[in-house]
Amino acid sequence: MPLSSKSKQIPFTLSHLRKLSLLPDSINMKGKLICAILIGFLTTNSSEANPFLKLQEELKEKYPSSDPSLFRLFPSEESQVSKLFESGKVTSNDEDSEEVASLDLPKYINISPVVSNTVIHESGIVIKKYTVQKKDTLLKIARSFSIDLPKLKKHNSLTSDALKIGQILEIPVQVKNASSSRVILKKIFINPVPQSRVTSRFGRRVDPFNKYNRVYHSGLDLAAKVGTPILSASDGEVVFTGRNGGYGNSVTIQHKNGYKTVYAHCAQILVEVGETVKMGRVIALVGRTGTATGAHLHFEVFRNGKIMNPEVALGITEKYVTKLSKTEVAGM
Repeated sequence: MPLSSKSKQIPFTLSHLRKLSLLPDSINMKGKLICAILIGFLTTNSSEANPFLKLQEELKEKYPSSDPSLFRLFPSEESQVSKLFESGKVTSNDEDSEEVASLDLPKYINISPVVSNTVIHESGIVIKKYTVQKKDTLLKIARSFSIDLPKLKKHNSLTSDALKIGQILEIPVQVKNASSSRVILKKIFINPVPQSRVTSRFGRRVDPFNKYNRVYHSGLDLAAKVGTPILSASDGEVVFTGRNGGYGNSVTIQHKNGYKTVYAHCAQILVEVGETVKMGRVIALVGRTGTATGAHLHFEVFRNGKIMNPEVALGITEKYVTKLSKTEVAGM
């Protein structure tokens, strides 16, 4: 059975060795010593620094002339037993008792969703004003601005070619950058565990718990160390937190446009139901709770109640177009 991670260090004394009189004579001394260790583990609750050193000291006091090798474990046995008590702790495979050290994590981690940011110039007609100078004629002005004379006269409502010095004309000119716009392309979702490693993709796969069975994998597995921050993939509202069967500790966030994301197998959850979160909010820590073969985030995406491939969702972008004023364009 799994040993608790909270078990104390165990001292083994000669009192435990005395219980060996109950064991059959067919068991050799090395086998009996292993039994003594197990007896000590099951019957003692006190704590000392090193149980093996304590036993060795008592043996020397009681049997000063004895052959030390008589009480030595085989190398493989010694390695297996001592691992259980390394640094005074017993290792544990119980995912429910998994504890992550408290980290000084920021509330948000800024991960830019911007794919591209460009300024686009559009051609069109701009109106330029011109003040008539001495010796100017309509034909001369039309040629200097590369515009047809009839078009120039029509735009200024002129019925003759006569001009006056100081007269102001409007010249419609075709230019390549009549208007300018900033076009930003953004992803609607960011990777919830940046720099993680994809260990299992969406779709049919071999069951990790039964290699002879193929199952449908409903999400994207992103492997990372236990305690790695998990980020909200987009702005939204937390609609579920807590234990969710084989998903272990999970968080569900509702986003705009019918999107919903699920974050499973978390070690710790750092948000509450009803909380509004922004993209990049640290919502949980990577773990291995629930049905999991190792530390990772199981990430799912839904659109209008239907599950979709998370990698497709991570590739979707939105375009944002903003018209720029002449002043903004001139300042670039």
